[in-house]
Amino acid sequence: MTNITTYLKLGSVNKKANPTSSKDAVLNAAEQLFSARGYTAVTLKHIADKLGIKQASLYYHFPLGKEDLYVEVMLRHLEHRLTALEGAIDRAEPTLPSCLFAVGIWLIQQPPLNSERMVMSDLPELSPDKADLLGAAMGRCAFDPIVALFDRYRHQLKERFHSDLGLPAGTFIATLESLSTYRRYGSKTDEELVLDTIELLLGGALLP
Repeated sequence: MTNITTYLKLGSVNKKANPTSSKDAVLNAAEQLFSARGYTAVTLKHIADKLGIKQASLYYHFPLGKEDLYVEVMLRHLEHRLTALEGAIDRAEPTLPSCLFAVGIWLIQQPPLNSERMVMSDLPELSPDKADLLGAAMGRCAFDPIVALFDRYRHQLKERFHSDLGLPAGTFIATLESLSTYRRYGSKTDEELVLDTIELLLGGALLP
């Protein structure tokens, strides 16, 4: 199975400059569309139209087509997410609420990953090796850092939650993702929403 680092290197082979659109521009445009609509709803024509180029020009950077473009886009996005999450945790005060607040502020201000849609709709449309590659990357980059955070402060949690730290981690991530829509219409600031989420999670269920 191709690992993430190898795949990204394979996708970054140097080529002569393309006069119509840089590879970064293609990746950025594709990321916006794939993030908003998902893999199945986006076509190469949609991406080309967003860039104002011909669809055939996309094959200059991605000769194997849409699947390889999607995989590289999402791997790049997930690696960026991992770096941002780890950075937020490192800069926070060494307490669980402070770390969750730092992570929450970053998460709520990003476009949602829509991990459920990826797992249920997008990954099944990919070849098995590419689906496995992205699935592993989602776990390592988006989920595992939050599980590790709860593990670091396991001693503060009620004992019945010790056996499955994925539950509080997944609940926290899912709640913050769902608030990306609510925050458009609610009156609370991002900081207030994140603090309320932490209070609900920690005060209501976990801390003794």
